[in-house]
Amino acid sequence: MKKKTLIELLLRCLEKFDNNNGIINTKVGEDYVPVSRYELLSEVKKLKKYFDSLKLKANDKVAIISENRTEWIITDFACMLSNLISVPLFTSLSAEATKYILKDSSCIICFVSNELQLHKVLSVKNELPELKYIVCFNQVKTNGNVLSFQKLLNSFKETDGKDIKNIIEDLSKDISEEDIVTIIYTSGTTGIPKGVMLTHKNICSNILACMKVLALTENDSFLSFLPFSHSYERTAGYYLAFFSGSKIYFAKSIDTIAMQMQEVKPTMMITVPRLLDKMYNRVMRRSDDMPDGFGKKLFVWAIKLAKNHKRKKYSIKWFIADKLVYKKIIARTGGRVKFFVSGGGALNKSVGEFFDRIGITTLEGYGLTETSPVISVNRPGKNKYGTVGIPLDGVEVKVAADSEIIIRGDLVMKGYYKSEEETRKTIKDGWLYTGDIGKIDKENYIMITDRKKSLLKSSGGKYIPPTHIEDIVQQLTYIDQVLIIGNERMYVTALIVPDIEELRNLSKKMNLNIQSNSDLVRNKELLKKIDTDINNIQKDLSQYEKIRKFTLLEKPFTIESGELTPTMKIKRKIVEEKYKDIIEKMYHKV
Repeated sequence: MKKKTLIELLLRCLEKFDNNNGIINTKVGEDYVPVSRYELLSEVKKLKKYFDSLKLKANDKVAIISENRTEWIITDFACMLSNLISVPLFTSLSAEATKYILKDSSCIICFVSNELQLHKVLSVKNELPELKYIVCFNQVKTNGNVLSFQKLLNSFKETDGKDIKNIIEDLSKDISEEDIVTIIYTSGTTGIPKGVMLTHKNICSNILACMKVLALTENDSFLSFLPFSHSYERTAGYYLAFFSGSKIYFAKSIDTIAMQMQEVKPTMMITVPRLLDKMYNRVMRRSDDMPDGFGKKLFVWAIKLAKNHKRKKYSIKWFIADKLVYKKIIARTGGRVKFFVSGGGALNKSVGEFFDRIGITTLEGYGLTETSPVISVNRPGKNKYGTVGIPLDGVEVKVAADSEIIIRGDLVMKGYYKSEEETRKTIKDGWLYTGDIGKIDKENYIMITDRKKSLLKSSGGKYIPPTHIEDIVQQLTYIDQVLIIGNERMYVTALIVPDIEELRNLSKKMNLNIQSNSDLVRNKELLKKIDTDINNIQKDLSQYEKIRKFTLLEKPFTIESGELTPTMKIKRKIVEEKYKDIIEKMYHKV
């Protein structure tokens, strides 16, 4: 490549692949409607003409507030070719949070997906003097303040007859590696969002390094469900797939993934631990719905075999279990998945190992928005569960004196937008300080043990790693979400969101006649059983790390309520504030 830019990657795509093949696929009714690279870029060309007509300056900001869809990609590439900076926002953000980002980034244009997002932006537009234009992807009633995306494109017809490849080659000359592609505001589990500035070199170097790990082709297909607004999905689930010639299918929602996996038959899934946990729990529950008999006994035997690490894989027993049970489980993923790539949080080691033993490999990786985002990942054939793999090519990783992981390489962000002080705190002498605590083994595999800022300190001065404790407790199948409390406290407590269906099954096994969910989380006998299970599973923890009290919550933490990040990590400060009265009750009496 002449230079590390996304435009050079795009040119390479146009030379290497059949540009008339459908690569972006959207489900409409019962069918998937494909869009080819050529069709996509024809629309990009029209949108660029619109940008040109507004006489925007290089580095002007363009916001995108939308679910994953073809229009998102068209807008993204039009921004790149126009040397404009895209600012993606999560659709789950409140109007106030949306206003903060649009104002902080000084966006001139805002693209929204639908009426809901449109009304959100319109409700704060009077407080955004720099926001001049709003464009809606869906057909809605428009006025002088709002433009229809399709009408806008239709107004810019093909007139020059110039080949799209020649246009991109001409534009490429004016785009440098150091030009900013995007500003991504970190949702964060704590604090005010910061705008991460990522350049062409940052993202391009990351894509090229990922390509060396996963040898993707035009025969590969991705089912995309994490938001493009997040750097993880944008780089690994969108750019990596697109520039490798692979197909992208959009999931309608997280609830349709199980069904769509069987329809799409993806070869690659970019995912988060929470989805894998749900898949694992679903497999564990399968036998509950089976009638008593040989089939149920066979299934239970095969699952026990997969969970028994002392038993060798590919033994005669394993082959029998594979043929009669494991292949049926794999068929529910579409039957073609080569790898699940897990990031955005810690993968439960036992979950990863279980799926591996039934024939589904999960490659756990690690990254940050500030590193474009992938730092490390396990390699096919060299997978070590319990680690986040080895660094990508061109990435230097070491552990500081206080065990903080620090990073150096082309993937490290340009800095935080409008915040030189925060940038200086995070990047020192070229090294990015991740805020993650971890270690590196002799084979260069990285293990993340906790977030530096998440470490709790008891009133007795002991440091408590909440993530480690949460991972242990979540091994109980009826526990869905956990938040450990204990900072400046005498002992550790926990807010626990149960898997209601699993908890109901447990109550039936205990012959408890519990009707409502509300009674389920308050039943004394059930709480006593959970207390015993938690004590047993945390027996190897130090005394000061053990959960002494817990409260079961009836409602789960969600993205919509602001309690989870888009990759489904719990926002500690928000949850602690929301449930402060319940937390205080757990500390009234020892």
